[in-house]
Amino acid sequence: MSKLPWRHFSALALTAVLTSGALAQGTFPTKTVTITVPVGTGGGTDLVARRLAKALSEQWSQPVVVENKPGASGIIGAHVVIRSAPDGHNLLLVWDGPIVATPVLFKRADYEPLKQLTPLTQVTTQGYAVMIHPSVPAKNVSELIAHIKKKNADKETFGFSTSSVGAADHLSGELFRAMAGVDIVTVNHAGTGPAIINVLGGHVPYGHFSFTAALPHIKSDALRVLAITSDKRSALLPEVPTVGESLPGYHYQSWIGVFGPTGMPESLRDRISRDIRNAVNSPEVTSTLTNNGLLPTVSDPTTFSEFIRQDAIRTAETIKRANLKIEQ
Repeated sequence: MSKLPWRHFSALALTAVLTSGALAQGTFPTKTVTITVPVGTGGGTDLVARRLAKALSEQWSQPVVVENKPGASGIIGAHVVIRSAPDGHNLLLVWDGPIVATPVLFKRADYEPLKQLTPLTQVTTQGYAVMIHPSVPAKNVSELIAHIKKKNADKETFGFSTSSVGAADHLSGELFRAMAGVDIVTVNHAGTGPAIINVLGGHVPYGHFSFTAALPHIKSDALRVLAITSDKRSALLPEVPTVGESLPGYHYQSWIGVFGPTGMPESLRDRISRDIRNAVNSPEVTSTLTNNGLLPTVSDPTTFSEFIRQDAIRTAETIKRANLKIEQ
């Protein structure tokens, strides 16, 4: 029997490796997929994750579970995925804060999400509802600003409830503070749920909340909505003005996206991105999102990566304009 050249064996081995990798990606997923959400239950991000998980589980014929890992302004949850294998079975669904704000606010050498994570697709765009406890004597943004200024003049504090440091609701409030020229005391929590509970109880008078969290309390009149942080009015609350209508130049929108760990094969990255985009664009998921004030917004990995790069620049400018303290 004639011997084949070593180069032929090398080619055969390489072909076997590539074929094996392609098959592995073609059969993805081979086990339960975990979507980590770096915030507690009860907010818009958690709702999006759970609705998307259901749609992906049906599409992939494998369980897709959501695990909430709050803490450290999203860093704890992000690290769960950063340390995972790049095989697509561990994904991060996260709002913009831990990706573009936390790295600026907290100079941690072991957390560089734009280098340690693989952007897959954007999922939503959203504004926030400016909410106050009924005890606050304000019917619109102008009256809220006047009320806070009076509190400032009387040397009294006025609290602002946020889901976490660097979250979009936090930054939208800090931008409001800077542009309105008022002093507010930020009260941070581990998630939207606890943040809105404190406003409901009257312990903190004011906050910017996702529509998911805010709508039930608006309908029950437990809280009063004054405005929307987006640049346009919401179809869900068309009678509610934007903040910019009273404070010219102000608008703040957030986004939610999905990431994997760095090192994912490009073909697997593109496959998962496509599947998530198909799920988001399905009538069932689209309906859930729009009914909660979230605008479905999807993009391929390259487009999403460039969007994040630009948003990181805008967010850094917002943090500088609000004069937020940066921890080294």
